[in-house]
Amino acid sequence: MTIKTYPTSNEIQKMIDQAFYLRNKVILSFYGDTGARVSELLKLKVENLDLENGVVMIRHLKRDVKKRCPDCGRSAGRNTRFCSKCGCDLSRVIPEGIEERSRLINIGEETTELLKKYVEGLNPSDYIIMLTRQQVYNIVRGAGLSIGIKGKVILNPETGKKHYLHPHSFRSSLAVSWLSYAGSDVSKQKALQEHLGHQSFNTTMKYNKLAPAKVKQVSDEVRRARFEEAKV
Repeated sequence: MTIKTYPTSNEIQKMIDQAFYLRNKVILSFYGDTGARVSELLKLKVENLDLENGVVMIRHLKRDVKKRCPDCGRSAGRNTRFCSKCGCDLSRVIPEGIEERSRLINIGEETTELLKKYVEGLNPSDYIIMLTRQQVYNIVRGAGLSIGIKGKVILNPETGKKHYLHPHSFRSSLAVSWLSYAGSDVSKQKALQEHLGHQSFNTTMKYNKLAPAKVKQVSDEVRRARFEEAKV
């Protein structure tokens, strides 16, 4: 298979259809439908679902990536061992500013019906998916293999690195489709920012880089103009 930047909607649907276990169908459908982060599904509890109205409350914990030196007050990265200003040992300093945010997102009919079947008999305080991040990665990768997505075929255009299919690939797929539909409508672009839970609008618009369709349209127009002019 050739390199790609995200799985298509058809590929995601094939993965859902071919999944044998209901749990795996729920995972694949939820990621494909919502573009949620890996951690957001794993933190989801039954009480966070409103399946009558097709709405889910997503809780997102974000830890500040900075430490603060207790001696001189300089900020440092969360993995920094020693302060760059005074040399203080920061190994036991806890990063500051854990932030908890939540947002409501809509889910489609297929995902709603799968969740209704899956959570039947669970308690409101129960987590929906009791798996580790790595187990979820393995399920997604296995689903990709079942439809022929093999090896490191997902390209990150910003870094040039290639990756195996993973849950964030579904997030990219949703974002590209949404932005293609939104066009230049800022209100629809902002709606994607809210849906994905981005604090910065610039983060949302980075997904435009994954879809070369707009660039292709302009380059085709320029190409036609150049060569038609040359033929005159």
